Amino acid sequence: MHANRYQTWLKQLKTARQRAVFVFSPSSAEQRDAIIEGVGALHPALMQLGTELGTPALHHYRDVLGETQQQVLVDMFRGLHLDALAAVAGTIEGGGCLWLILPPQSSPMRKRLHSHAQKFGLVQWLSSWQDWEALKQLPQLAEKSVTPPEFPSPTQAQIIKAMTTECDATHLLMADRGRGKSTTVGLAIKQLQSLSPRQIIVTGPHPRAVATLLNHVGSADKVEFMAWDQLLKRDFTSAPLLVIDEAAALPLHITQQLCAKFQVWAIASTVDGYEGCGKGFAQRFNQWLRERFQVREHTLTVPLRWAEGDACEQWLDAALLLRSATPQIATLASTAEHQWQWCRAHELHEQQLQAVMSLLLEAHYQSSPNDLRLLLDDPSQHLCLLWQQEQLLGVCWLADEAPVGRHLQAAVLNGERRVKGRLLPQALGFYRQQPACLTWQWQRIVRIAIQPQLQRHGLGLNMLNAVIERGVAQGFCALGTSFGATPEVLMFWQQTPLIEIRRGAKRNMASGEVSAIYALGLKAESQSLLTALAELHQAELAWHNAGQVNVSRQLLKQTIVPLLKGFTQSHLPFSNIRFAWWYVLTYISASASTIDPNRLLPTTSYAQLLQLAQVASRAEFERKLRQEVRNWLEEFSSTDNS
Repeated sequence: MHANRYQTWLKQLKTARQRAVFVFSPSSAEQRDAIIEGVGALHPALMQLGTELGTPALHHYRDVLGETQQQVLVDMFRGLHLDALAAVAGTIEGGGCLWLILPPQSSPMRKRLHSHAQKFGLVQWLSSWQDWEALKQLPQLAEKSVTPPEFPSPTQAQIIKAMTTECDATHLLMADRGRGKSTTVGLAIKQLQSLSPRQIIVTGPHPRAVATLLNHVGSADKVEFMAWDQLLKRDFTSAPLLVIDEAAALPLHITQQLCAKFQVWAIASTVDGYEGCGKGFAQRFNQWLRERFQVREHTLTVPLRWAEGDACEQWLDAALLLRSATPQIATLASTAEHQWQWCRAHELHEQQLQAVMSLLLEAHYQSSPNDLRLLLDDPSQHLCLLWQQEQLLGVCWLADEAPVGRHLQAAVLNGERRVKGRLLPQALGFYRQQPACLTWQWQRIVRIAIQPQLQRHGLGLNMLNAVIERGVAQGFCALGTSFGATPEVLMFWQQTPLIEIRRGAKRNMASGEVSAIYALGLKAESQSLLTALAELHQAELAWHNAGQVNVSRQLLKQTIVPLLKGFTQSHLPFSNIRFAWWYVLTYISASASTIDPNRLLPTTSYAQLLQLAQVASRAEFERKLRQEVRNWLEEFSSTDNS
């Protein structure tokens, strides 16, 4: 393609304030490299993601949010990452281009991207760089130019006025990407500084993510960026005003902690559903905020970074289902009028798929476009759907987790390997040192969601019972789930036939809660072991809560001894076997250690333990303890066999 013709077209694209998309589907690594080289030669200042040429990796896409780009190349040759695609596309301004490289393998999700691309002239689907160079005509543009919007727009000006006149309120600005929310907050800070300078701290997921906001603030002396983790650690002599930008890209519990510690003046967030929390963030956080603070909510709906009717935005909205809405269901018909559907996502027609993704997005704070890709492309992902005529009442997302291969089982038990798609068997295999769990065929409940207005009618339990019955019929060994243990979610699972097997010690960064595993054995062998692991978990919980601890001798051999063996082999740290060793010293053999078992109770800190053991480091303490545990295991084994 002639360079002058392309440059002329780019000027027209900028005048129209539209964005173009060039999608490449190369069949080889050589073709992929040629595309990267060709686009780079056209645009030396190109922002690249995932090309491995000193550029951010796809999973680091949040680092570039908050910036504005002209030309962006996203390389997904090794695998689709739709969260990155949706988010980074939103940084491109009108007149710019998105250059996208897809994997060579065909899949339902790739076909979906292609079918929706055909609806928009400014989204071009090509195979190679040679195809682009051979284009006789670039995508047709509207003949009339689009007048740039006022700056600030009337809506932005209204929001800025409200923010600067009501400084004691918390201003919540929610908008889709490209609507000017960061610019609005930046201009409000600048105006507030001119009226009455006060220390203002801006935070967000990454310094680059708040770049647009800070650019519009200018050089105010009393405004600075500070990482959220440093803010939570630091004490301030005077209370600054806090501004949180790209809030949905922060874990929800972190945003709540910031609001509890500081006077939060402004919170800006994208609600498209791909920032990390998305729509779920908006629903849960808004309610939490209104219950505690004087909140002023503002919205921006008209795109400012590009013109309305932008092809790139419309293509991604349609292909990734970013804006599908869940229909409201007024009444609940009798169960005789409900229909069950067991299927894969790619078997659904468009309206059904929209309903499923809308309900998942609404029900879970972390739902994102990558969920759509996984459901469409991964053959181990299944759906159980509950319908009332054409209305979706509930969704249960199921994942088959096959046994871990024999050649990997030892490495998993040792903590040396993590096999993708084996969450439950690996968690119980490693943390509970139970190799049998690695050999089972599991089915994991990824998510279960009921229409909000129909919750607490027993539909979730009905759906779960149907899943259990089908799991037994299909020959699965066990059914389980793992989730952030919030009180609300725990309340549901405690009513089900599944039993709690384990609760983690570290808080999950996404939910702010420890993770819980609930499971149910569907065969005699798995029922026996999972019941034993549940009894161990209940005993450990009682120990943590200073309650009565009961462990039978059979349970000792089945669950506690494997943990201690894992510790002696350096697979598990002391924290994972602290209860197990306390139990042995308290009820089996007090003379097995120089440590008083009462000192092993949760109330004793690790530092105190080191002092009592007269050692200088954790490594020395655990080395000494391993030998004591090893000696007891040998004695127990010989006694048990005699």
